[in-house]
Amino acid sequence: MVKWIVVKLSDREHQILETINEIPGDCSQKLKELYIQYLQTSPNFKAEFHNIKLEEKKDLLLEVLASIWKEYETSSNPIEDWDKEKFNKIRDELVQVNAIQQMGVGNFIPTQAFKKPWLSAFNKTSKIFPGMDEFSQAGITSAYVLTHLSRDTFPIELLKDAAIVLNEDFMFTYAIAKKRANDFSEAIKKRRTSTSSGNDLTA
Repeated sequence: MVKWIVVKLSDREHQILETINEIPGDCSQKLKELYIQYLQTSPNFKAEFHNIKLEEKKDLLLEVLASIWKEYETSSNPIEDWDKEKFNKIRDELVQVNAIQQMGVGNFIPTQAFKKPWLSAFNKTSKIFPGMDEFSQAGITSAYVLTHLSRDTFPIELLKDAAIVLNEDFMFTYAIAKKRANDFSEAIKKRRTSTSSGNDLTA
């Protein structure tokens, strides 16, 4: 649903804003991009920025997720079926977009540039993709952050493979923790419901 917003500007602010006409393109879209950039750079609104982008990329992310799970149809860990050259190439791509960094000989860890937006987006995926299990949420989140860091230059095949590497090596631990927390919360709810029903019968 389209929302209209009216903003009061000073003469100087309006004069600066009018220069947006000098840039080719639709003015409303350019204003929207300015708003999105503000959300991205403001610490208080970075989570909302990722919400908007997750919604925008929903179809792409679902397509990547489907291709990820297709890899798991024949293996519990697709990386084990890859040759060393393929794995190293994907790892190099992840280093180039600052998703991982080397720590010592042969050891890599996620960068803060990857981890911070990942955790922020991961906490939102259940609302944007309701009913999705925690491991699918991790797949969606890794693919999303890679589109962000690569500036949408990663093709779907690379998004799929890179997300698998990140999840298998690092991010599935968060999915496991989230699943345990959700299962525990659900068990507590069932116990409370059962106790409440028992009390009603004896009342």
